[in-house]
Amino acid sequence: MWKIHHKLLSPAFSQQVLNTYLNEMDVQGQNLVSQLATVAEKGPVNITDFLFKHVLRTVSRTSLRLDAKDQDMIDNDYVEAVEEIGNIIIHRALSPLLHLSFLFNRTAMKRRQVELSRDNRKLLDPIIQKRKSDLKSTKHTVNNNKEYSVPGKFKPILDLLLHLSDEQYALSDDEIRAHLNTFVAASFDTTSSVLQTVLLALGSYPDVQERVFNEIQDIFENREEVIKHDLAKLVYLEAVIKEVLRVYNVVPMIARKLDKDIVLPKYTLRAGSSCILSIYGLHRHSSWGPDAKEFKPERWLNPETLPTNPNVYSPFGIGKRICIGRQYAMMSMKTSLIHIVRNFHISGDISSLKWNFEVVLKAKNPLITLTLRS
Repeated sequence: MWKIHHKLLSPAFSQQVLNTYLNEMDVQGQNLVSQLATVAEKGPVNITDFLFKHVLRTVSRTSLRLDAKDQDMIDNDYVEAVEEIGNIIIHRALSPLLHLSFLFNRTAMKRRQVELSRDNRKLLDPIIQKRKSDLKSTKHTVNNNKEYSVPGKFKPILDLLLHLSDEQYALSDDEIRAHLNTFVAASFDTTSSVLQTVLLALGSYPDVQERVFNEIQDIFENREEVIKHDLAKLVYLEAVIKEVLRVYNVVPMIARKLDKDIVLPKYTLRAGSSCILSIYGLHRHSSWGPDAKEFKPERWLNPETLPTNPNVYSPFGIGKRICIGRQYAMMSMKTSLIHIVRNFHISGDISSLKWNFEVVLKAKNPLITLTLRS
């Protein structure tokens, strides 16, 4: 079933569709600058909440096209439920006995997880049904809507899922809700954490920050709007993001269930067993060279110096289950960083950073100083 759904959903994350989200990403990036301006020139501040809400609004606007009332609900009730479910998952992962379902299913945590999942269903279902109704009330159902098929027109991910449900009978409401949950929940936590780490890195390496700023200025000059062709030109900014994802990856490990035996030099991993793959270890493998632990964005500018095995770099996962939204995440982060770096000089110290291990790695009280650029 997973393979079928992955194939069905892949067109929703094609570059052509992603380009239709850029205007919303751009608008939200400009809004973020206005919000950050309120704490600029005020010394070291923790901007975690600013980035978190910015990413959440970008994701929910591009996936659900929410009105203000529904957005407030997502900002508060939905996020609290998702974070608590995440904490339950981590607690279970770190408690070997709770890996046994017959034990975990008898715990208060399991009952709370079921309750939170039920609450999330109550939050998302009205949004899904309202969107269905809106599409039908205009007499342009997703099935025959000519506007829907116009290339380059913005369509939230929910519309694309409803299209699969209405036209191909491929997705039930439960499956639509599950996919929305996965996309929204997986996006806002990871993307906001990566953005925060990129800003800390820029604040810690002034020469890197200045080079990013100059690259942005060369491309945009006095133009404010971000267009799709701009993103591909930001080669050094992309190198910085990639290097942050390598050295400070917020998802340090992933789990996989083996579909065949894996023979290693000293032992064999049997088919059907689960294993943990250390992304942290891969990103510091000796194939990266003697400077593997160092932050050097320049390494990405010369492909010939990179490891020959592409799987040594796996910030979005590896294999068939690699993150389907990875290009969306890169577009969103680039757009946000364009606006931030153009408007603020950033100071910080990533070397003293400590981390909380939750669903993703989160920096403990990360402080950044923002100064308005003249």
